[in-house]
Amino acid sequence: MMEERRVLLRNVGKIRPTELDDYVANGGFSGLRRALSMQPEEIIGEIERADLRGRGGAGFRTHLKLKFAAASESDQKYIVCNADEGEPGTNKDRVLLSGDPYSVWEGMCIAGLAIGASDGILYLRAEYKHLLPSLEQTLAQAERAGFLGQNLCGSKKNFHIQIRLGAGAYVCGEETAQFESIEGRRGEPRPRPPYPAVKGVFGKPTCLNNVETLANVTVILQKGADWYRTLGTENSRGTKLFTLCGNVVKKGVYEFEMGIGLRELIYDVGGGVEGGRALLAVQTGGNSGAILNAGQIDMPLDIDHVSDAGGRLGCGTILVIDGRSCIIDIIKNNLEFYIDESCGKCTPCRVGLRRMLDMVEYISSGQGNAWDLERLEHLCTSVKETAACGLGQSATVPTLSTMRNFPEAYQSHLQGKYCGPCNIPVRRREMAHV
Repeated sequence: MMEERRVLLRNVGKIRPTELDDYVANGGFSGLRRALSMQPEEIIGEIERADLRGRGGAGFRTHLKLKFAAASESDQKYIVCNADEGEPGTNKDRVLLSGDPYSVWEGMCIAGLAIGASDGILYLRAEYKHLLPSLEQTLAQAERAGFLGQNLCGSKKNFHIQIRLGAGAYVCGEETAQFESIEGRRGEPRPRPPYPAVKGVFGKPTCLNNVETLANVTVILQKGADWYRTLGTENSRGTKLFTLCGNVVKKGVYEFEMGIGLRELIYDVGGGVEGGRALLAVQTGGNSGAILNAGQIDMPLDIDHVSDAGGRLGCGTILVIDGRSCIIDIIKNNLEFYIDESCGKCTPCRVGLRRMLDMVEYISSGQGNAWDLERLEHLCTSVKETAACGLGQSATVPTLSTMRNFPEAYQSHLQGKYCGPCNIPVRRREMAHV
């Protein structure tokens, strides 16, 4: 098995996660002490030199988010840590929050100093409610020791963190829907502009990043931008947490430098496909990621290469699918998830996703034709371009990618023949034409 490059996971399993002394003895809060000796623009400059890109979506550069929020004038600003880890199969944030919570608190505090914020909010996934006691314990210990709260490390700077628990809504992973939830309202995306850096949570300038991104901020301030730039690839610096799941032998959360090969991750790290079965497909980046065929896995896993393949690295979930599955069934399941999780605010998402599922089911029944494929592709493109937020926009990516990467599966169903991947006859059934 390839050796991991444990940077974010350096303390996980090696220290007692709720013991502040253990964290400090391993270099904890040295990044905060350094940040307190710097001007806000110097902190942002250090993160810019490290070239940190966000670990939860399209890879937007972290220093730009900080710079935009820092430039906004306000009597109050917020740092929000998105711990609403709702992608099916994803566990990286849980591992960080349960195994090294102080590194997340430190990253939030450093980001707060960078933009001039005195308050932070951790938005915790409802299913992680069991983590609340330990998280609250570590917050209290850090405040008593002077690493959070009033007069950070004896300075005149303040930074308070509170925890808000979500209610189990996937759409609240979108930043403005998350702000609505924090404020006690139904989680629905807000129109933009104004952007969060100008008007975010409680109407104040806000910078939101996910758990993994803020843990990277801690490392950068502790070890320096020059050291950080030695990791990863030219356009994707640092390491990445990958959650290997599905039909793979060794499931789990692993950390490797950006640029590790997808094939190596599946076969050398994950031990290959369970039972020695044939690989059918791999979905990268969670439910909203592109679905690749077995011939496309010779690619490096960094932000740009995965984007060029039509998907996103995003949360780093790698779903391995073996030959027992039908790719059309995978898409139906995927669309059902998004229909259930849609807030229903915009027509493209509320109606468009349901229409997409109807069309896929019709094609799956063996009654469709080539024109139905064209209609499905046109509908996917329309939803992607007009949905109000990232949920509706990204929900089309798996369908579009399978149409491109698995044309033979769609053709088999259109012709009413045997479905190759699952070797089950496609049964024609009477359905009203959609």
